[in-house]
Amino acid sequence: MHRLFLLLSVFCLLPIVSCIPASSYREWTYADLRLLDPVDDTSTPSTDILAVYVRKFGSDLEIRVDLLDLPLTPDYRLQILLDTLPGGNPWDLTINIPADGHPSVTPANSNLIPRLIRDPWMDTVTVRFNRLDIPQPFTLQVAAFTPDESNPADVTGLVRSDAFPPTQRAPLALVFWDVFPAATPAQALRRWDGAHTGPSGGRHGLKYILDNAGQYGVPVALLDLKTPASLAALDYLGITPLIQSLTSRSLLILPDVAYGEPADISLGFSRRAAAGFGLPASQFVYSAASNLQSNYLAQFLPLDTTSHLARSGGTRLIPLPAEDAIQATQDGPSLDVRRALVAAAFSDDLSDLVVLGGDLPHSTWGNENMAGPTFAWIAAHPWIQPLTGEDLISFPEETHAVHLLTTSSGATPFLAALRAAHNNSLTDSAWQSYFMLTAPTSDEKLLVLRTNYLGQMGELLAAAHWAEHPSAQANCDHDLNSDGQLECVLSNQKFCAILDPVGARLTNLFFLDETGPHQLVGPSSQFTVGLSDPSEWHPELGEAADPSVIPGAFSDDANAWILYSSDVTPEGITFSSPDASRLKTYQLLEDGIEITYQVSGPVSTRVPLAVDPQAFIFGPTEYRSAPGTGAWTWGLVNGIQAEVRTDATLSAQSFTDSFPYLSQSEDPDRAYPGGHYLPFPLSVVNLQGSGNFSVQISVK
Repeated sequence: MHRLFLLLSVFCLLPIVSCIPASSYREWTYADLRLLDPVDDTSTPSTDILAVYVRKFGSDLEIRVDLLDLPLTPDYRLQILLDTLPGGNPWDLTINIPADGHPSVTPANSNLIPRLIRDPWMDTVTVRFNRLDIPQPFTLQVAAFTPDESNPADVTGLVRSDAFPPTQRAPLALVFWDVFPAATPAQALRRWDGAHTGPSGGRHGLKYILDNAGQYGVPVALLDLKTPASLAALDYLGITPLIQSLTSRSLLILPDVAYGEPADISLGFSRRAAAGFGLPASQFVYSAASNLQSNYLAQFLPLDTTSHLARSGGTRLIPLPAEDAIQATQDGPSLDVRRALVAAAFSDDLSDLVVLGGDLPHSTWGNENMAGPTFAWIAAHPWIQPLTGEDLISFPEETHAVHLLTTSSGATPFLAALRAAHNNSLTDSAWQSYFMLTAPTSDEKLLVLRTNYLGQMGELLAAAHWAEHPSAQANCDHDLNSDGQLECVLSNQKFCAILDPVGARLTNLFFLDETGPHQLVGPSSQFTVGLSDPSEWHPELGEAADPSVIPGAFSDDANAWILYSSDVTPEGITFSSPDASRLKTYQLLEDGIEITYQVSGPVSTRVPLAVDPQAFIFGPTEYRSAPGTGAWTWGLVNGIQAEVRTDATLSAQSFTDSFPYLSQSEDPDRAYPGGHYLPFPLSVVNLQGSGNFSVQISVK
């Protein structure tokens, strides 16, 4: 309504129009449509007639003409020919709409006083007059001219003012993927309402798809929104109620998502996360690897043609749109899109449809200044039929079936172990990490980078096994992450610590209680890799390939990747640097673990707290921090919390630090806190010490 008021205010400044009060405005509907006119390749866009409407509006009658594209300064003129006296002169009234000035009526002695509204944003021209001044029903025809030509550039057929609408409309499916890839608050804000992003470098994000779909009632399919990571990030931004509302209004099609292989596991996680965030399961499915899925009525899939649905066995196949085409512009749909829509409306093939959208981060549909005009244009032209999920299920398919092969992804050394692992939250974490690291991508460098971190699955699976069979261990006998070096395990009935002699790191720490296992410490690579500049990636360095990764706790800033010697004692495990200048001793306590440093100089190190990450991705959660003197407590409001206490200097940051800014658009000039760039759901404790100092990590 606000936009409408602005438009009408602009109209009032133009001498060639009359104004309609905003309070009396009513949307045009399909029932008002009387005629569609095919695209004329010989016409200019401003003289190419697309549609004609007639409707009663109170005591008035309105005739609207849609044209392909109208400029702000008119370069066309129109004639609306009226036959109100059957049996006499074929056209007893003509409404002349000049390029400049007021409309007139021939013959001049007619009582008809037309009022004119030009809407160059919606590419429509509307004439309004008192309906008592004209006999009804009547026959009409519309002709469009360039200003200096006497012969029309385009002429419609004849149509009665009370004719039924055309039997066929232009079916349209709006389909997007890669809709919300976000592993940090910074990425989430950028993908929601980012500055200087998208293909045009302006403000861009999922916000503009959802807001305009809701405002204009145009359904959209968001193919991979129902991944656990995307739903959790959107919930953190406070967007879940909007998604639930649009879904209940049938304005969102949200397929279940096979976002990784094997598909049965990732589909289960997708459905579980959707239920956790209050979204229904779907009869649609989408596979990021384009593998055919069974047990669904319909699947979105790349097909040879983008203009028809197909079938494979019992599954309806819905095509993805062509990529790299400019569809949404500041003036509404591109001319190519408009022509395609008109062609679909005139197609003799009832299974013909137009599929638009694409890879959202690379699509102009997400642009702030393009999404609104394009959604508005579609909604303002009722000869276009945006398809809901129900429409897609019943839409005619192409007559021949498509036979697709279901392919499997390349196996990794950990896939069989993942399949055979115990069913608990730590195995879920291993699967989530596996899917993140093996997700399909066209970025070959990122693909290579990710393979360096697949070994962490071995550590998570070892912990998942311990959680089912807890025991006391203190050994350095197993290469858990397949890096060619032996790792150490320090465990009892309640805690399990995995220690890597490379850097003498605590890579993972787990706690077991009556509710099951809980993660307390984990590397940032468990949640994402590749946050640093690609020019800084060095895949040949193994786990050190990505400098943005926090490779567990007590990976010191200096000499982080040197190999320590290990010594298992009755008290715990001690690591010694090659020059014996640095000792780290790990010892389990009743309520956690203690790490003691003996160093000859200053040390800077970090502790990444990853408290129950599965809770974050499978339903609404709230994390909180509690700073204290020499201490930092972090965890779930209604769950366990981890406390880090030390006699060293302590500071901390968390992914929640930038929460107060997330209700606003991304501001490139704002100095966001450091936690804004941490992976969900991490908190990182920074420690500076020297000489002898200790750190305790305990459960509260």
